[in-house]
Amino acid sequence: MKARVLFPVLLVLGILAIPSYAAAQPKAEVGGSLAGIMIGLGDNDETVFGVPSATFGLATPGVYASFFTSPNLAVEPQLGLVVASSGGHSSHVLSAAAQVDYFLNGVTENSLYGLVAAGVLDVSGDTSSPKSLSFGAGYRMPVGGRLVFRVDGRFSHFTAGAGNALSFGLSIGGLFNR
Repeated sequence: MKARVLFPVLLVLGILAIPSYAAAQPKAEVGGSLAGIMIGLGDNDETVFGVPSATFGLATPGVYASFFTSPNLAVEPQLGLVVASSGGHSSHVLSAAAQVDYFLNGVTENSLYGLVAAGVLDVSGDTSSPKSLSFGAGYRMPVGGRLVFRVDGRFSHFTAGAGNALSFGLSIGGLFNR
């Protein structure tokens, strides 16, 4: 008899709790790189370091927007740009990527997360546009009600003979639509 009463009560309480949890979860996070380092592997022996991130999107996101699709999952478009000009010549590296993040503890608290990303690079004067595939892990730390810090590391493979790289980054973001 108690189970017949307890189950419907728990079910109703669970259903009522869903909107309050959804309201507490942010809808989006927008941020950018603060610091980054990229270390080339194998034939790619380049190392790039910047504070704020001079690599601005080369191997870590320059700017990103996370859209939280569930309490643990985010889809994240990313864009980065490096422009150099000297002696009347300019060159650029433009990167665009899409990343999926899975937050082990959810998006409302400090959490380890795993990431998978795919992207493309456009380099001035290069006839090819290397594609990239990355995977890695990070730690996301919400601070207060609107601020977020992230640290992450990733392994990236670039096509068109561009090689492989390890990169580590620190990013800051803001939460929207809470």
